[in-house]
Amino acid sequence: MKNACAISSLARQLGKVSEKLDSLAMGVQDTEQSAPDLSDVYQGLLLDEIEHVQILTLELTKAVVAAAEATNADEGGSVFAAGDLTAEKAGDGDGDNGQSEEKK
Repeated sequence: MKNACAISSLARQLGKVSEKLDSLAMGVQDTEQSAPDLSDVYQGLLLDEIEHVQILTLELTKAVVAAAEATNADEGGSVFAAGDLTAEKAGDGDGDNGQSEEKK
């Protein structure tokens, strides 16, 4: 799979940043109760880590999409078989054959 190393690395980094977020969230909670003057510091750090999560998520998404596109290009470019998107389906068994409520 293309980008397998990049995807793995990004996923590991995302896990590490998630642990930091958890720790900082607990820090915010603790400081709000015991030392409100430090709350702003922890909240700033928490927002920085949330930004890191957003960046890592975006990059991980790009890597996965690139790998999927490369896989689809190798296999003909589509996950659908010929006619899957254009074939008409039979009624769903309720006997109305697709008629609107007015025509019943």
